[in-house]
Amino acid sequence: MLVDSSKKMLDPQEIILEASRQIKSKKYSPDQILAGLIAESREPDTILMREGNTLYIVHKGKNRTALYRALNADTPNNFLENGVQYAKAMYLAGFDVMVTQFEDPILLKIFPFMRKNRARINPDKDGKPTMGYAVQNVEKNGVKEYRVTTVLGPKREGQVK
Repeated sequence: MLVDSSKKMLDPQEIILEASRQIKSKKYSPDQILAGLIAESREPDTILMREGNTLYIVHKGKNRTALYRALNADTPNNFLENGVQYAKAMYLAGFDVMVTQFEDPILLKIFPFMRKNRARINPDKDGKPTMGYAVQNVEKNGVKEYRVTTVLGPKREGQVK
C-alpha cells in the first residue's frame, strides 16, 4: 500500500518491501524482486538516496554517469515531485547523466513531468533549463523494457567522488 510521505515517513526497509510488491515483472516473483533489491542495495559503489517515501538505488559509473532504480512507496503525486527533487540532488552530487531501465510503461509518465519542471532541476545562469531525456525501447530476454537516459545539465570534467 502506498503511503503519503507528508503524513508518514517509512523506513528504507519498508520502502523496499512495498516497492517489491508494486514492481510489475514478467520474469520475477515479488519475493525474488525483494531479494534482488536487497542484494542490489548492498553492492559496492552504491548510494541510497531517499526523497519522501521513494528510495533510489544509485550505482556510480564513469564520466559522472549513474545507473539507478527508483523504489516507490509514496503516492503518485509525491512520486512525481520526489523525482524532480532527486534529479536536482543528483546534479548537485556531481552526476551529469542518469540511466534507468524498467518494464512498466506507466513509469514513463514521470519524465514529461520532470521536463515540465526542469527549470527547478538545473537552470543555467540565465534561468534557462538544461535538463533533457531520451527513451529507448529495448528487449531483454524476450521482455520489452524501457531505458531512459536523463542529461541533468552541462557536462563537467572529472569523476564523482
